[in-house]
Amino acid sequence: MTSKQRVRASIAHQQPDRVAIDYYARGEITQRLCEHLGISDGESLEQKIGVDVTCVHPIFKSLLTPRCYADPTVEITPDGLHRDIWGVGFRANQTEVGFYMDLADYPLRDLGSVAELDDYPWPTADSWDYSQVRAEAEGKSHLWVYIHSRGIFEISWFLRGFDNLLSDMAAAPERANAVMDRVQEYLMERTRRVLEAGQGAIDMVEYNDDVAAQNGLLLSPRMWREFLKPRIAAFIRMCKPYDVKIKYHCCGGLRPIIPDLIDLGVDVLNPVQVLAAGMEPAALKREFGERLTFNGGVDTQQLLPNASRDEVVARTRWLVDTLGAGGGYILGPSHAFQADVPLENVLAVYETALGRKL
Repeated sequence: MTSKQRVRASIAHQQPDRVAIDYYARGEITQRLCEHLGISDGESLEQKIGVDVTCVHPIFKSLLTPRCYADPTVEITPDGLHRDIWGVGFRANQTEVGFYMDLADYPLRDLGSVAELDDYPWPTADSWDYSQVRAEAEGKSHLWVYIHSRGIFEISWFLRGFDNLLSDMAAAPERANAVMDRVQEYLMERTRRVLEAGQGAIDMVEYNDDVAAQNGLLLSPRMWREFLKPRIAAFIRMCKPYDVKIKYHCCGGLRPIIPDLIDLGVDVLNPVQVLAAGMEPAALKREFGERLTFNGGVDTQQLLPNASRDEVVARTRWLVDTLGAGGGYILGPSHAFQADVPLENVLAVYETALGRKL
C-alpha cells in the first residue's frame, strides 16, 4: 500500500498492510533523531521512519520570528514578550529538558462590554498566502495530507484568561459568545481558504482544541454542548463538502463527549492520552472502535521517559494489536515526544511498527 491507501483503509476500518504511522515531537527530539539516523539536508526523517501522514500550511506573509506557541509571533516587546496574531503574550522558557513558549499575558482579561470587541485588532485570513498549498499537497500525494486549525475554546481563554472565560460562560454568556464568535469567524475563513487552495488535494482537516486535562473535562459536558458543540458542528459542515476527513485533537480525559464528536462527524481522535481519566485504549476500542479511528496512544507521561526499550516494544505491539484490530488506528505518541524521552525509546516505537531496524 501507499501511505495514502494505508491511512484511508485504517479510517475505513479495514486492515492495512501494516499499521499507519504518525510522528510529532519537540524540536530537540527531531534534531537528535536526524543526527542519529544520518539525515542530511534534502532528506526526510518522516520517510526514513515510515510516517504516512503529512501536514501542509499556508505561509504567513510577514513572519517576524520562528519562535511562537502555535500562531505566528507578530510583536516582540522590549521586555521579551512574544505577542501572536491574537495579541496573546508568551515568554520563551529554556528548561532543563527542552524549550517551550509559556503563556504570559491575556489581552482581553479586563474586557467589559461586548462593544469593546469592535475595536480589538482581530487577525484576518488575508494575512496568509495560500498560493503554494495545492503544489505542496500534490507533491506529497502518496502521503495522507492534512491541514491544521486551532480551536475556539483554547484561543478564547488565551485571550480572556481561563477563569474569566469560564465565568463568562456561566454568568455572562453574551460576552463568552461574542469572543468565541470572533475567533470562529477567523478560523473558519482561514480553513475555507486553505481547502479552496488545495483544490481536492487535501485528505483531512485537524481541529485542535484542548478541552480536557488529566482528570477529565475542563468544563462540564453541558457547557461544552452549549457553547462549543454547535460551533464545531458549523466548522465541520463547512469542511465536509471538500471531501475531507475530520481529525479532532484534544489532550486529556474527554471520554464524556466522545459520542458527541462521533455524532458531529469526527473521523479521527488524537492523541489518546492513555493515562487520563476514561482513556484506557481497550475500552475505547470496544465502545467506539467501529465508528472512530484512534491516532496516538503511546504514553509520553510515564512509559516513554522511564521504561526500558523492551517495555516500549511490548506496549507498542499491544497498542497495534488492540487499537489496530480491523483497522481504525494510526500509531503515534499520546502527545508530542518530549525532550526527556530516550532516543532508543522513540526508535523502539517505529522499529516495532515497521518490523525492522532503523
